[in-house]
Amino acid sequence: MRDTDVRDIVRSVLCKGLSVAQADQLVKATVPVRVAAGRAVLNEGDPPSGLHLLLRGEVEIKKRGPDGRAQSLGTIGAPTVLGEMSLVTERPHSATITALTDCDFALLTRAQFARLIAGESLAAYKLLATIAEVLAGRVARLDEKVLELTAGKDCPAPVGELAAFQRKLFSEWRF
Repeated sequence: MRDTDVRDIVRSVLCKGLSVAQADQLVKATVPVRVAAGRAVLNEGDPPSGLHLLLRGEVEIKKRGPDGRAQSLGTIGAPTVLGEMSLVTERPHSATITALTDCDFALLTRAQFARLIAGESLAAYKLLATIAEVLAGRVARLDEKVLELTAGKDCPAPVGELAAFQRKLFSEWRF
């Protein structure tokens, strides 16, 4: 895939507010990665590797349940972003992502992202703002789901535990 094609995907998927020059800066900081169908892209529990921009292909996202078995969270096709939390936290990957088809990625490693931030790259800051917006949206959807599940007086114990977890999450909120 040509850099100009990757740049256009970066501008449409990662951050619509990027100028062409800023998108080019991010593309130049990425590494092309190919993953064959059936192979893992990221493994739950592994150290964070960076943001994977899926350029071509389809992947399945799985997470281990309390019983240790992997449960499918869904499939997603290109173009999209995976592993974005890797850029903002040092926590291990939260899910396993497996290529369902041959996939092409542009990988922005944590190290490259750190260099962009250290160089006060406006593109990196815009990307960070976009990631924050996405994560905030996910928290809002989680809040809505918790409220929906706990709306009944006699909610099952696991739902009550989820509500308690939500309260704990907000009581321990720190910046």
